[in-house]
Amino acid sequence: MYFSHLMKFFKLLFFLGLILLAPGQARTGDNLIISPVKKAENPPLNEAYVIEIRQIVDEILVRNKFNGSVLIGFKDYILYQNAMGLASLRQRNLLTEETPFQLASVSKSFTALSVLLLVQEGCINLDDPLKSYIPEFPYAGITIRHLLNHTSGVPNYIGLAAGKWQDGAIRTNEDMLELLVRYKLPLRFKPGSRFQYSNTGYALLALLVEKVSGIAFHAFLKNRIFEPLGMENTFAYTRLEWEAREVAIGHRGKTPAAEVPWPDPLDDVLGDKSIYSTPADLFKYRLAWTSDVLLSDSLRNLAFTPGKISGNKEINYGFGWRIKNINGTPIIYHNGLWHGFTATYTTLPDLDLTIILLNNTNAHVGRLAWQIAHRIEPILSTGQKHLPESSEDVEEVDEIND
Repeated sequence: MYFSHLMKFFKLLFFLGLILLAPGQARTGDNLIISPVKKAENPPLNEAYVIEIRQIVDEILVRNKFNGSVLIGFKDYILYQNAMGLASLRQRNLLTEETPFQLASVSKSFTALSVLLLVQEGCINLDDPLKSYIPEFPYAGITIRHLLNHTSGVPNYIGLAAGKWQDGAIRTNEDMLELLVRYKLPLRFKPGSRFQYSNTGYALLALLVEKVSGIAFHAFLKNRIFEPLGMENTFAYTRLEWEAREVAIGHRGKTPAAEVPWPDPLDDVLGDKSIYSTPADLFKYRLAWTSDVLLSDSLRNLAFTPGKISGNKEINYGFGWRIKNINGTPIIYHNGLWHGFTATYTTLPDLDLTIILLNNTNAHVGRLAWQIAHRIEPILSTGQKHLPESSEDVEEVDEIND
């Protein structure tokens, strides 16, 4: 009898051990935690190729006197990671791989992901009018899809806010909406008839997420995206959070005098910008777009599908991502520029290549990413070359001042 009970006890321990050690997902409170993908013990490339790629990237960055943080990923493996230069040219403090940078318009993919999470949960539909959720919104006929695709025609809030918000007070996306309601600027075009890059649209989408979820957008991002993916050095801007962290400082040039003053009330508006992150965290973020950990395959594919305007014409933009095809090579990417920060998150899906560059001295990071991709493509594709030496198609800068 004793032996029988003892055996049952050991079987129970063994079963519990399997549960505790099993890979997958766990929860803490109400938050889903995604088990990190294990880094390959060995590079998925010949070691000589890895060394060659690292030398190529170093050569490009040094030649261009790059100041910032970089990561090059192949599949789930980090081929190259480095932080070089200064976080502040005035204070002379060094950058580290954990130093967060303002992502500028690269933030837009996080806004799109947030909206798609609500779609997935049945809280909203892409073709619902925005006025269904924000009744005071002064423009009829604009849908959530229009805002995601930049085909809404909504006017620019930034120029208006820059002139009206002179007191230094903390602002919100509600304040941005209030400007649109009060001044009733005309639409730029009939919704759905044209593509025109719009930061206002993505600021409105962040407000939509707040209205539907019932929590502040920065908290939604933290609870639903940053923490589940283990993005420990990533946050959505608030003045308190910014002051509590050691972040990179933006510069509109390469001298201490070019440092951008802080605070700016425009930073307070989220959705179009103002997420801070690191290349390592952004490489974790790729899981949100390449696996089912947060979104279904169908919704992810929808985000990478070109939108359409009148006449059934395709545009080179999905939901939070630019989409190009150059010499038969698909490229999914987004660039950003804001207050001296430039950023690019560039992927070449056919090569399983990810290039992330974050800069705080107004560098042309889109151009640098293209140079890197052009040089290392033959190594990853066994000598084949499809990418031209330079391409204006992917060097456009997504400026916040729309």
